[in-house]
Formats: sequence, structure tokens, C-alpha cells
Amino acid sequence: MATSKEYAYYIKGSKLAIVQKDWTFSGGQTISQPGLNDLGSTGALFWKSPKETIADGLEIQYAYSPTYFIESTDLSTTTASGWDQDNDGNFRLRAAGGTDWTSSPNLSSVEYIVLRNAGRFNGLHKVPLVQSTRIVTTTKVSASTSNTDFEETVTLYYDVNVLNDESDELDIPRYLATAVVHYVKAKYAEDAGEIDMKEYFMREFRRTTEKHQSGRKMGPYMIQGFGLMR
Repeated sequence: MATSKEYAYYIKGSKLAIVQKDWTFSGGQTISQPGLNDLGSTGALFWKSPKETIADGLEIQYAYSPTYFIESTDLSTTTASGWDQDNDGNFRLRAAGGTDWTSSPNLSSVEYIVLRNAGRFNGLHKVPLVQSTRIVTTTKVSASTSNTDFEETVTLYYDVNVLNDESDELDIPRYLATAVVHYVKAKYAEDAGEIDMKEYFMREFRRTTEKHQSGRKMGPYMIQGFGLMR
């Protein structure tokens, strides 16, 4: 007889865990459907770590809101050959021989850079000082002050837009801008105690985002039942 398997997830901090519903007591007796917080006879939750591996059986959808945008990938350079640590313990880039970062390319006015193929230093770095052969960042590093070469050719992007405060513009499609307005109105209504109005704007928010997401899908639409069967 086929039986269903039910899964759930919970989030704690930056960690996500998958749990499986345990349908039997230790003696093998089948139990009725429990709630998420139901307890077993010994005080243990019926939701437990998965008992078996289900290949390609779980799908997790997530959204990521970046804190910076690379405005132009053409404004980049591959002249960073290595790195070291300055006297204040900050990560510092070293220019390749013959390169002057205050001349060509002129990075004197750069406030932020983004690195690719730089190993553990990939990502965004704030730049307080640019010297002819050094770019000083505010990224703390614990290492030797001796020069270390990069293992790969590093790409340094210097046309970077960073989200600093409420005056910054979010790089989102115009259609989703309406969804943001609905969400903000829902929060205002919630603060004012207008629950019906809050629920209305949240429905509009979800409807707009779901319509935008469905418009990005390609291929046929398929309906899948809940749970996994065996």
C-alpha cells in the first residue's frame, strides 16, 4: 500500500533544516496525523530528521536581494596580481608590474570595488585609499604582511553602485515596483491596526509577484501532487 511522506522546513538564523513527519510510535503503531508541534509519548516531536535520501524530490525556492550592482562590466581591469596586509590589518591589493592605479586605469576616486576569481576575497570591498601600486580596503584580514600572488587572473570591477540609504534606487523591474508599493502600504495598515486593509494589500503584493514570476517560466506547466509516494 502506498503511503505519503510529508516534509517541512524551518529557518534558524542563516541555517535552513528539512524535517520529515514520523507517522509511527517506537512500537510500530500508526498514529493519526499530528500537527507541527505535536509531541510523542516520550516527549519527542513527531517531526524528525529525514530517514532516507530522496533524490530530486525536494525543491527550495529562494530570493536574494543584492546590496550592490555592477553598473558596467566594461569598466574593469585584470591588473591585480596579488595582495598583502597593511599595518592596520586591512586587505590590500597589489598591482602588476608597470601598472599605476592613479593613472591608467585611474581608480583614485573609486569608493567600492568588486573582485572575481580572487578566492576568499571575492565580492565587494570598500576602498578608502588608492596608491600607485596598492588599493587599500577596509576588509580585515589575518595573514602575513608578505606579498601573496593570486592563483587565477583576478577581474576587478570599479563601476559599482552600492545601496547606502533610503535615497538609493532599487534595481528592480517596473512591474515589481508596484508590488513594493503594495507591501509598504500593507505595513502601514498593519501599524495602524487596519487588518482588513493590510490583508488586501498583501494579497495584491502576492498576486503581482506571482504573476511576474510565472511570466518568466518557459515550457509547459505541470501540476504535481503534495507529498512523495512509495
